[in-house]
Amino acid sequence: MAKEKVIPEHKDKLGRVLTEGACVAFPDSNTLRVGIIQRFMPKMVEVKTIGDQYTFRTNKYPLDLALLDGPDVTFFVLANTN
Repeated sequence: MAKEKVIPEHKDKLGRVLTEGACVAFPDSNTLRVGIIQRFMPKMVEVKTIGDQYTFRTNKYPLDLALLDGPDVTFFVLANTN
């Protein structure tokens, strides 16, 4: 019988709980980027960037993320996703 992996609850830099599909800000190559959480791994979070000409997925530690919310972020996400 295979054991099911239990993924711990991930929290951002401010201690807020992260969920799949949440909008976050994260550092990447001396730039601040905005992305959406795609999935969780035992130690890291996979984030897909939005708002750039080219999108990519990257793995980040939860403490490198800052959860974004509010009407400005909602408009940004709607305007920059396909």
